[in-house]
Amino acid sequence: MQIKPFCLCLAIVLLCACGKKEEMGDMPAEASTAGSAANSAPVSSKEQLSSSANTYSDSTRQFIRTADAKFQVKDVYKSALIIEDITAQLGGFVEKNAIKSEIAQIHFEAIGDNKKLKLTEYTVNGALIIRVPSEKTQDFLRQIAGQITFLNERTFLAQDAQFELLKQRLGVRRNQETQSQMGKAAKNSGNAEDKAIAIDAQDSSKQARDNAIILEKEFADQVAFSKITLFLDQPSQINQTEVSDTEAIIKQARPNFFYRMGKAIQSGWYSGLDASIELMKIWPLWLVIAAIALLIRKFRKTKKVSEIKSEHETKISDVE
Repeated sequence: MQIKPFCLCLAIVLLCACGKKEEMGDMPAEASTAGSAANSAPVSSKEQLSSSANTYSDSTRQFIRTADAKFQVKDVYKSALIIEDITAQLGGFVEKNAIKSEIAQIHFEAIGDNKKLKLTEYTVNGALIIRVPSEKTQDFLRQIAGQITFLNERTFLAQDAQFELLKQRLGVRRNQETQSQMGKAAKNSGNAEDKAIAIDAQDSSKQARDNAIILEKEFADQVAFSKITLFLDQPSQINQTEVSDTEAIIKQARPNFFYRMGKAIQSGWYSGLDASIELMKIWPLWLVIAAIALLIRKFRKTKKVSEIKSEHETKISDVE
């Protein structure tokens, strides 16, 4: 009698254990589904234009930041103006703003009343070069992300310029020392020729110093302001314009059949007269041809008379 309650308890324990295993088996599946959904979610335009190359900073390094991006927008002209406004708000400036339209094809459709509908398919492309403070590069890119409908490509670079800047500064210092030495040599030289050579060398040193200073300033400007090159394009559009149907207008203005036939007869008559006049210009040739024809005719006539005479003489001889 005690075996039945024991079996009943054992069955309950086994059922509970199976239920827990099923719950534990479902949990990883749900987690993997959530993870795959998160991974398959589309990346936003702001995330597409984000990179540590635009934000990384180091007190011991100086970076020249550049960015290139090519993307599609709804309207190139409107997006270009918005990008210029964002640039001004962040304390930057626009180096280049070039926009052009390219015609893909042109088609005409007759619509009556001597009119045609001109359908022009075209695309608009734009190129902008933006300079913004280096520390605001990422902010700028995130603010213009709202204009992007499709990102084709983008490239971000952060070039460490500390050694190049150091090179330029050392070059300036070296040229200053050389210039000072050349100046002393020019003063101490008693020979006029040596003094002239020293002065020329000093001028060359000054020019090298100026070039080094300019390069240093250029590098400093590139470090302070990042350079961002943007290429914009939009989907093809159709422009509709009514134009005159010149072919239909010409057909309507053409005269009727009888008028054109009379003109054709008149033109043919005058053409015949002109041809006759042209033929009369070579009258000596016609005289030569006529003389030759007369000679041929006379020759044939003489030949025929001689043949008749010969036949007559033959008949007489036969009779005798």
